[in-house]
Amino acid sequence: MIHIHQTHDHELLASLNREVQEHHHFLYPDVFKPYDKDAVISFYKEALNNSGYAFIAYFDNKPVGYLLVFIKELPEKPFQYAQHFLLIDQIGTLKDFRGKGIATALLQKAEELAKENGTNQIRLNHWTMNENAGALFLKNDFTYFNENMRKYL
Repeated sequence: MIHIHQTHDHELLASLNREVQEHHHFLYPDVFKPYDKDAVISFYKEALNNSGYAFIAYFDNKPVGYLLVFIKELPEKPFQYAQHFLLIDQIGTLKDFRGKGIATALLQKAEELAKENGTNQIRLNHWTMNENAGALFLKNDFTYFNENMRKYL
C-alpha cells in the first residue's frame, strides 16, 4: 500500500536522494557532483525554508520515494504573460521499488498541490539519457513544450 506524507525530514530526503544523485552523476559526470550527504541535507533545509514542499512515499510503511516541488510565480514581461505553476524540482523512487506506482502516486500528489495553490499547470524537466523518467512523464500525460540544447567547444 502506498501512502504519501509531507515532510521536513532533511536527512530522510537526503537518504532517498542518494540513488538519484548517483545515477545523475553516472550519466552526466561533467554536470552532476558525486553524492555528498551533508551538502544535500543543507540543500533540503534551505529549499524547505524557501517555499519548497517535500513529500515522502511509503510502501508498506517503508520510505521508498520522494518529491520536491515549488510554487512559481513569474511576472508579466513585454514578451510573455505572467505565469503561475507548480515546478517539480525532484522526484525519485528507490530502484527496488520502481514499477509499483510510487512515482505516479507522487505525481498525483503534485497535481493535488497545484490545484490547492490555484494553478492548473505543472512543469518539470528531465535529462535526455534518463529514459525511464521521460517514459514515466509521458505516460502521466506530460508533454514537451521547450527543449534545451548544448554544444561543447
